[in-house]
Amino acid sequence: MCRVFRVAFAVVALAVLCVAITIFAAPDLFSAIWRKALVVRVPMKSADAILLLGGESQGRPLEAARLYHQGVASLVIVVGTGDYRTNKKSLLQEGVPAGAILIEPSSTSTQENALFVRPLLKEAGIQRVLLVTSSFHARRALATFQQLVPDIVFGVAPSRIGWWDTPSGRFQEDAWAAKEFIKLSYYWLVHGIHPWVDQVRAGKDG
Repeated sequence: MCRVFRVAFAVVALAVLCVAITIFAAPDLFSAIWRKALVVRVPMKSADAILLLGGESQGRPLEAARLYHQGVASLVIVVGTGDYRTNKKSLLQEGVPAGAILIEPSSTSTQENALFVRPLLKEAGIQRVLLVTSSFHARRALATFQQLVPDIVFGVAPSRIGWWDTPSGRFQEDAWAAKEFIKLSYYWLVHGIHPWVDQVRAGKDG
């Protein structure tokens, strides 16, 4: 086991080094790379629930509210202990009724998001879920849910905030994307969650 963790640490350390070099040596190239590698879109015309992931409380709740009002689903599930209160408040301010919001307040990571909400989804008989998260987090989020909750169909709707289009905001978004490459490596090596996702199934199922 120690050898496995040593290999995992070496791979993650190498990923950190490569990402750092690319960011500072060629920021435009890095931006293009992460947008191609990390951003996935698997839309759903209809779902049983919209699942709003915690970790960013501006763009994500606005996108979830937009999808709710668009009629994609009649239920919004808010997960994550860090900012679920803020995200619920934002949903209410955007006109999502309190009765349409379900909270999972205990999870602290993407992996726990999937594990902790899994029994809630199964108990409610939910079969189709559209994840809402930040663009750079979309691949890891979808991969995690598809692999830990394989009997439910998941799509993903990436979100962004307008400030990320400013010079300072772009640097922050790139920095979050850099961390995402590290987290992808960690999830694969430690949790066995590989980064490949099924981008077809949701569309086939309606």
